[in-house]
Amino acid sequence: VFWRIFLFYFLSLTFIGLLVPYTSKELLGGGDTSASPFVIAIKNGGIKALPSIFNAVILIAVLSVGNSAVYGCSRTIQSLGMQGLAPAFFGYVDRKGRPLMGIFCSAVFGLLCFLSAYRRQDQVFAWLLSVSGLATIFLWFNIGLCHVRFRLALHLHGRSTDELVFTAVTGIWGSIYSMVLLVVVLGVQFWVALFPIGLGANAEAFFQNYLGSVVILVFYLAHKLWTRNWRLYVPLAEIDLDSGRRETDMEIIRKEIEEADAALRAKPLYKRLWIYWC
Repeated sequence: VFWRIFLFYFLSLTFIGLLVPYTSKELLGGGDTSASPFVIAIKNGGIKALPSIFNAVILIAVLSVGNSAVYGCSRTIQSLGMQGLAPAFFGYVDRKGRPLMGIFCSAVFGLLCFLSAYRRQDQVFAWLLSVSGLATIFLWFNIGLCHVRFRLALHLHGRSTDELVFTAVTGIWGSIYSMVLLVVVLGVQFWVALFPIGLGANAEAFFQNYLGSVVILVFYLAHKLWTRNWRLYVPLAEIDLDSGRRETDMEIIRKEIEEADAALRAKPLYKRLWIYWC
């Protein structure tokens, strides 16, 4: 995941920053028409056929993202229904293993894309973005927090990371670093939302930049009031480390890991590098 993000995001954005001037009228908001910065870079390079090909690639990629989003969202909704954190009918799964109610709910919200035809689409997009904009930051903060508490619970129960199929290279310190960085980002975003650049204190600007945190807080408080569960966290000693695992026999897990490592070491160097990168 690290190398994919580095190659497809960091490097590509660096190249785009070098090839596309910020004054380009084709950039989003720069003129009457908008284009992908990749397409702009290709046009600036004088390559005639590639822009259309690249637009087709972008369209296919968008369809792929939509497919994966519906898949992930529907399974999350189904899980919430099974855990009692959402209405029970969302937990329904048909004979082929499809969470139909979750897929239906995801598809209904997908209809919001037709708001792009609304005459005030820029305002609608700004408010939708304000609802979801900070969600990723809160999500990754919780992932880091869960990882740290999981490792602490593992240590408390006298168990080692040898039983895990995958362990983070940076350990819990990588998660702690990311959590601190995300808190800094939230703090800076709060300041920018409270005092927008070039404007004074403005309630509309604040909610357009920080509404996501308000939505998360409202849902969290509503969940507490509905379930009447006022515990802020589960003690480390009560964390369940085995439910949901396909295999809980530690000896079998260690044996499988050793066999997988031995099989990997037996492969040629180029295959090992291919597996590592891909």
